[in-house]
Amino acid sequence: MIVVVSDVHLGSDVGRKSKGTGRASDDLDLDPLFQSFVGYIGKDYLHTGEDRLILLGDIFDFWRKDAAMVMIENQDTVFKMREIAARSVINYVVGNHDYSIRKMWRAANSKSLFSTMDKRLQLNIEGESFTFMHGHQFEVLANPYDKSEKLYDSISAMLCNSAGVTGSTASALWAAIDPEAHLDYAKSVKKSASERLKGKHNAIDTVEMLAKSRSRAIYSGAEGWLVYGHTHRGYVDEESKTANTGSWGRDGDDCGLDYMIIEGGKPKLCSYEI
Repeated sequence: MIVVVSDVHLGSDVGRKSKGTGRASDDLDLDPLFQSFVGYIGKDYLHTGEDRLILLGDIFDFWRKDAAMVMIENQDTVFKMREIAARSVINYVVGNHDYSIRKMWRAANSKSLFSTMDKRLQLNIEGESFTFMHGHQFEVLANPYDKSEKLYDSISAMLCNSAGVTGSTASALWAAIDPEAHLDYAKSVKKSASERLKGKHNAIDTVEMLAKSRSRAIYSGAEGWLVYGHTHRGYVDEESKTANTGSWGRDGDDCGLDYMIIEGGKPKLCSYEI
């Protein structure tokens, strides 16, 4: 069995908005729920070396809180991941909010609980080709202010490194870019995913069209299925072989506790029930 999850944003209080659904809501603490979920999939899905957990980016949120505090507060979740890693494979595909976790992984070297960590993961699953990306790369192309992935990555890294450091976030951000040329761009990047992608430019629709397009092989390398996250809007489109993992109770369309399983070479969107 393969389980895929993205956009958990451990450590962030931003984007919780689903009061009245009985699931992820403003009055629920989402981080401990994810700890319970990791224990659940470890028990029900991930038993052997053939099983796999794919963490598809923005699992941790280093933009909103100091990375040390995020790691300390979520140590029990990491411990449960280690239990899974002892018998199954865990792949980490980095997102824009956990961009700096690659430095931690490289420092741990072979002792890390993640088997791989990169911007893309390509697998052959039961005869089907799958490409996994967090998906912020599509936002770069859809952004009306600038199309530079290098600029976007530099801002992502700067925000990851600066969160929680008193007074440094704004100054570091402005030192990384030209404020005269990129004022609107910088303001856009700092907004929540919902504000950024569903604002006046409605970039979320462009992101989905890019992900589903037949030209996506140029900028994603996907030849079969493409699975991504980032937009917090989950779906599975069999015609274009495109799937989005949704989010963990964040500011998506339904704000469910979303995850995906891949079985028989096909992805299926699921929701963790409390």
